[in-house]
Amino acid sequence: MAMTVEWWKDKVAEDIYDTMRKKEQDNFTTYNCHSTQLWARRQLVDWISVIVENFNLDMTSHHLAVYLLDFFMEKLEVDTNHLYLLAIACICLAVKYEEHCEKRPRLASLNAFIPSHGLLDIRKYTASELRSMELTVLSYFNWNLSIPTCAQFLPYYLLVAVDNLDLRNGIPISSKEVVESYVQKHTHYFQEISLQEHTFRSYLPSMIAASCIAASRICLHLTPTWPKSLELMSGYYIEELLPCVHTMIRLQQQDKQQHSDVQVVPSNPSYYPVIQTPFIDSLYKPAVIQTPFMDSLYKPPFTSVEYSSFHDDYNKSVMYAPTKSQVIAVGRES
Repeated sequence: MAMTVEWWKDKVAEDIYDTMRKKEQDNFTTYNCHSTQLWARRQLVDWISVIVENFNLDMTSHHLAVYLLDFFMEKLEVDTNHLYLLAIACICLAVKYEEHCEKRPRLASLNAFIPSHGLLDIRKYTASELRSMELTVLSYFNWNLSIPTCAQFLPYYLLVAVDNLDLRNGIPISSKEVVESYVQKHTHYFQEISLQEHTFRSYLPSMIAASCIAASRICLHLTPTWPKSLELMSGYYIEELLPCVHTMIRLQQQDKQQHSDVQVVPSNPSYYPVIQTPFIDSLYKPAVIQTPFMDSLYKPPFTSVEYSSFHDDYNKSVMYAPTKSQVIAVGRES
C-alpha cells in the first residue's frame, strides 16, 4: 500500500482501517528470535535508519524494510559479508513498493554508506548481486509485500491523538496545535524504539502504533492517558496496550540515562544556543542509540536547532495556562 495517498483522510478511512486490521492478523507471524545472526540486527537497523534519513525516505518504507530484514534473517542465514547487501535489498524493495521507483537510492550511493569493519570483508556490491538478493527476498515472502506496519496505522490515530479538552498536569491546554506537534515528535521517537528492539515483533503493528500514542501522552503528562476517542478509533483498551507501553517507557528511560551527558553542538553556536530545560530533556532523545560500530555514520535526527524551536514554541504558546489572564494575554500577543 503506497502511503503517498493519505488514506486516513479519505471518506472510507474506517473501512480501509478495518481491512488493514484484518490483514495484519492474517499475516501475523510469531518472531522467535532464532536467528543465529541476531547480534548483527541492531547494527543493520541503525544503518537502515541512517539511509532513510539521508535519502529522505518515508517511514512506511523504513518499517517495511526492517520487517523484511527481521523475518528473512529469522529463517535463513546470510553470509556475513552479504549482510549489508541484504539490508540494501530490503530498502530497495520497500521503497519500490511503498513509494516511487524514482526515490530508490542508487546502488553506488548506498555502497558509499557501508561502513568499514575490521572483522568483515565488505566490498562494494554489484547490480547483479543486488538483483539476485532482491529476488531471493521476494521468493521468501512469496512475492507478497502487502504487509501492514506501524507506520501505516499511526497517521490514522494521530487524527484524534490530542483533544481540546485534554489536561496537562491537571490544567487545560491552551494550544491544541502546539501539543499536537509535541505528540508527533514523541510518536516518531517511539516508532524508532519499536524498530530497534526485536521484542516488539510480538505485538501487532496496530497495537504498537496505538502504544506510541499512549506513551507519548504519558511523557507529555496529558490526561486522560487514553481518551474515549482513541479507544473507539483504534479498538484497543488501555489495558491491552500497557505491556507494550511499559516496554517503550522503560527503553525511553534507559535511552535518556545513556544520553544524559550528551550535548548536541550546533554548527553556529552563537546563533543557535543549546537550550537545556527539564521540559525539553523529557521531550525527546535521539532515536538511534549511537554505537562504536556506527560512529562514522551516525547523524542525530534531532538537532539543537529543533530543540531551540521547541523551546520557543513552548514559551510563545504557553502549553499549559496556570491562570485565565495568562491565556488571554497570550491570545492578544498572537
